[in-house]
Amino acid sequence: MSESTPDEEQVNRCECAGKTFEQLKAYENFEAAQAATRCGVECGGCVPYIKLMFACGETAFDIDDPRLAEYE
Repeated sequence: MSESTPDEEQVNRCECAGKTFEQLKAYENFEAAQAATRCGVECGGCVPYIKLMFACGETAFDIDDPRLAEYE
């Protein structure tokens, strides 16, 4: 059994758009980031994480972060 790396344990990017949350943080808000990069448009799995990122400023989250419920 292989051990997971920190990147596998945390969500820190929109895989569909190929953008890290650090890159998306450069935009004013979720709507601006989505319009410019199409993040959250394909599968939508990253949307609550990106909204949380804009709310708190962090760029990596546990997959089951309890704060996500507010943004789902």
